[in-house]
Amino acid sequence: MLQNKLIRSDSMSVNNQSIKRLVLVSILAAIAYVLMFIAFPILPFVSFLKLDFSDLPILLGLFTLGPVAAIEITALKLFLYWLTNGFSMIQLIGLSSSLVVSLIFIGVFYLFRKDVQSKTLKQYIPVIVSALILMVVMSILNYFVFLPLYIKLLGFNLGQSISKMVITGIAPFNLIKGLVVGIVFVLIFNRLKVKDL
Repeated sequence: MLQNKLIRSDSMSVNNQSIKRLVLVSILAAIAYVLMFIAFPILPFVSFLKLDFSDLPILLGLFTLGPVAAIEITALKLFLYWLTNGFSMIQLIGLSSSLVVSLIFIGVFYLFRKDVQSKTLKQYIPVIVSALILMVVMSILNYFVFLPLYIKLLGFNLGQSISKMVITGIAPFNLIKGLVVGIVFVLIFNRLKVKDL
């Protein structure tokens, strides 16, 4: 009898934890989705590139729920955006770019999670690493994939060569974005009580 009660109690506890996790993932994804619309240019000569903070809830999810939840938040955020803005090849390119950025943040901050949790200057190691990786990866993808597709599908006029656009616009934008988003996250993280991953 007592054993049955204990089993039932454990089962209810697991169910409650699953519900809480699902609710938190949904809330963080909804916040990330809203933050996608609060975007602004940071480099005037590439005003089509806009900085947003939709990766902050994803990183919060990483440190409160783990890497799988962070990926789920990313997927749900992008699904909501696709659902409300319609499907097109242009949207697909933009969402693919956003997915790559989020996965880089998740991967780097997870690998350096102990540094983030140290609450010392070592917290800024993943900030710098993610910014550098973002700059390199997004430059390569824009040179070979994203910009050529935009030009082909939209007749997008860059006003300069793709290589020059990558060097003067894409690379510095992603470096700045990585630094700004990373620093803001660290500042927020330091004000929260988050259990170790």
